[in-house]
Amino acid sequence: MPNEHNDYVRDLVFALKKLPGIGERSARRLAFHILSQNDAAAFGLADSIINAKKHVNLCKICFNLSSEELCPICSNSSRNSKMLCIVENPEIIYVFEKSGNYNGYYHVLHGLINPLEGVGIDDIRIEELVDRVANGSFEEIVIALNPNSNGEATSFYIQKILAPYNVNITALARGIPVGSDLEYVDKNTLAEAILGRKKF
Repeated sequence: MPNEHNDYVRDLVFALKKLPGIGERSARRLAFHILSQNDAAAFGLADSIINAKKHVNLCKICFNLSSEELCPICSNSSRNSKMLCIVENPEIIYVFEKSGNYNGYYHVLHGLINPLEGVGIDDIRIEELVDRVANGSFEEIVIALNPNSNGEATSFYIQKILAPYNVNITALARGIPVGSDLEYVDKNTLAEAILGRKKF
């Protein structure tokens, strides 16, 4: 029954299009690739997604992805407890760790203030950030958000809300092009931005 078959393919393409950076053409290519695989490969991919969703949650401290109550970074007591780096999503932590130039802890906001999309301060992890700073012993807060309008707006709000606390607030150096995403910045550029960070 061709229509039924096409409906299944259409639904798969539609689901894949919801992934970031995947348009109609890429989603269709991925769908046909998945369907051309043998059962073991295709069902293995499906099982990996299901298992990750079942077993990966958010770290109760920093909100990084973790299969344990605490992520490996928060459970590592050898890191610099005086530094806290604020990032938009868990992918940025991977980029920072790969650069090898930061050894403090992180706080994941899981979004940016974006009025056009209806995302306000109550929709991201800012309240938890304030609690961590108020109850912690951090000396420096590094704001590492994407250099776009939403990142800038969120950065300024964080700087304002953390101003009453006795912490040094810094931002990444401007070696990163405006409008770029930190996920795609090469590690040398990011390393320079981390090392050259300036007072906010």
